[in-house]
Amino acid sequence: MFVSAHTAALGVRRNTRVARHRATRGHYLIGSEGNTVRDRPARSPILIALIDPKPLTRQSILKMLDASLPENVKLLGASCFDELLDLSSTDEFLDSENRILVVLYIRNAGVADNWVQEQLRLIKSRQPAILVTMISDRDDADDVMNALNCGVRGYIPTSAVVEVAIAALTLVTAGGTYIPAGALPEARGAQETPERAQLPEELNLTLRELAVIDLLREGSANKVIAKRLDIRESTVKVHVRNILKKLRATNRTHAATVANRLLAG
Repeated sequence: MFVSAHTAALGVRRNTRVARHRATRGHYLIGSEGNTVRDRPARSPILIALIDPKPLTRQSILKMLDASLPENVKLLGASCFDELLDLSSTDEFLDSENRILVVLYIRNAGVADNWVQEQLRLIKSRQPAILVTMISDRDDADDVMNALNCGVRGYIPTSAVVEVAIAALTLVTAGGTYIPAGALPEARGAQETPERAQLPEELNLTLRELAVIDLLREGSANKVIAKRLDIRESTVKVHVRNILKKLRATNRTHAATVANRLLAG
């Protein structure tokens, strides 16, 4: 049995769901009304592993994820990638049927920090197929680009609201890439210059479509987009269909990825 000092305090009980620390495997076990989840969850299981050296914030983030993510998502928490491997059984953590996302909270260190680079190196050397998303107290353009260059699929600043953070994680697990709006120089310039200049004019995107694209890049759902732009949800759906056609994208995640590439390039 392995229970480290870093993870002994991870167990959290809430009114509607239960998140327990199971000593034999050292991870969060998610269930409902006191019922433990089965060892083999239903279809398309997703495993999100949070790496955060600080127990207090690690527990808080895991509790937030537990309250916001669907039931087929399993959660793990550890202080580093090596501990993550120790806490989880090899068969479970490396099961090819699981979609695995490692969320690395780097605080204010920056992507170039030695500890951050070491964690990325370990992940890439041992399991290169694992998706990695960062949570950071910084959102400057250089850090975002450094993260992307290191193969990171999402960069979530702690200034983001919970709904945006959850949408970003959902986007990444679906195969997309999340970049915070305003983090890239081109996106920041959009606040001072017309949005049309940020994407090729030949795409013939309207200002409203550009606004919808900006929210798609944040991972916002149609209902959220409608509320933010003060329009009907049915109107949002029309804009999304037009955007998919103009960007030659197969779905909204693909459209956000295409927009990100155009903005970055």
